[in-house]
Amino acid sequence: MSEIWKELFSKNRVEMYTSNDSKFTIYNGYKIEKKDTGDVLIFNTRTDSLFYQNINDVDKEIFLENGFIKGADLLTIRYYESELHKINNNVQYYLNTNKTNKLRQAKVRRKTIMEKLNKNFNKWKN
Repeated sequence: MSEIWKELFSKNRVEMYTSNDSKFTIYNGYKIEKKDTGDVLIFNTRTDSLFYQNINDVDKEIFLENGFIKGADLLTIRYYESELHKINNNVQYYLNTNKTNKLRQAKVRRKTIMEKLNKNFNKWKN
């Protein structure tokens, strides 16, 4: 994880923040933090609670293989694909139940998700 930290600040222009016991940055739903003890941690900021969650082993492997920026973008693509699947199910339900107001809202949300998904895809298309 220390290599990810070093690579992040040597190759990218990211803004670093400082807390009482660490330095960190947040990018695309993920926070990478280097404690004063030298420990480097990555958290998922897209949670339902008031606290960030540690990333799981699968996500950690994605960061280790791709670095922080590309890893965060790839995981964001996965997140938006999941959200798109959920909203498409909602659209289908609202169509079948004739809930036009909810259908309109779901279509607007779907368009927003698709735009965000395309934005992240286009960063790594090459």
